[in-house]
Amino acid sequence: MRIIYRDLKHGQIKLAVETLDDLWHLQRLVEPGDLATMPTWRRERAEMDKLRPERLEKKPLKLSIKVEGIEFHRFANRLRLLGTIEVGPDKGKHHTFSLEPGATLTLTKRWRPDHLERLQEAVKASRRPRVLLVALDDASAELGIVRQYGLEQLSTITRPTAGKHYVVEREADELKFFHRLAAAMSDVMTREGIRVAIVAGPGFTKDNFSAFLREAYPDLAAKIRRDDVSSGGRTGLYEIIRRGLVERVSAEDRVSFETMLVERLMGEIAKEGLAAYGKSEVERAASLGAVEKLLVVDEMLREHDAIEGLLEQVRETRGKVIVVSTEHDAGRQLKGLGGIAALLRFKLRG
Repeated sequence: MRIIYRDLKHGQIKLAVETLDDLWHLQRLVEPGDLATMPTWRRERAEMDKLRPERLEKKPLKLSIKVEGIEFHRFANRLRLLGTIEVGPDKGKHHTFSLEPGATLTLTKRWRPDHLERLQEAVKASRRPRVLLVALDDASAELGIVRQYGLEQLSTITRPTAGKHYVVEREADELKFFHRLAAAMSDVMTREGIRVAIVAGPGFTKDNFSAFLREAYPDLAAKIRRDDVSSGGRTGLYEIIRRGLVERVSAEDRVSFETMLVERLMGEIAKEGLAAYGKSEVERAASLGAVEKLLVVDEMLREHDAIEGLLEQVRETRGKVIVVSTEHDAGRQLKGLGGIAALLRFKLRG
């Protein structure tokens, strides 16, 4: 979840929904009586005197509804807000907003301290990298993701029972099983934007799978962390969580990710390539739509008002804003460049 702007004096906060977890948080933030405003599309009314009116184009507009009901459809990745139109055409009529990841919503309400705390929790959670969990034994692989509302089991890949097959047949079955598992993992990680997976289980199957990935799927192999748990299946997923493996890998992955970006930035600066640093130079790049990734140290976000316009400008031109921690060397290196820098889509002139 991202906060695009806030005006607590008038009770307004504009939010960008990024993940399914954000919808879960919004389900608990939005209450009956709140005013929800979203962009929507509507066709113009056809003229009645035309025998065969042309198909009319949809035009963008904003509607505000007074919320009467909230429905969270977790498996459809959708949150529905039901209410009556307060601002816009057809005032007083019933209308439903359907929110999915990628939507923006302006919420006007009386913001209590617990609301603001939950909102900050959602914002922090969105910066935390997610991890794919795979509990693997010699019979099956269970895939899951830890979301804000708990563990979501995604799928189960079952290995055919070898029975009295010859060794060659058992090895062929194992290869098929590993290929299916690798394909399922790649699909989830691409769809969910996950950069790292924990593969854990008893025995040697996880080690055999890891060796298989290094040979057949080297890109995926580089994203895998192996560990031991006492069982596979659902029980194994929960054991991964209980042992704190997710938090440890998440922290390592985030530091690695931020360090890689800062190293890339320094490389571009050294060769006078696709990089800008310092507030004025980054602002110039943003005004030209040149910013691919904006790197900002966490300390600078405390002065959010001073850079809010810049952050929004980068987002509007489809650039990514990445907050870099000053608790590690790469963050301190970025701080030495003024605390803000950008990796660019194209080189600036002059």
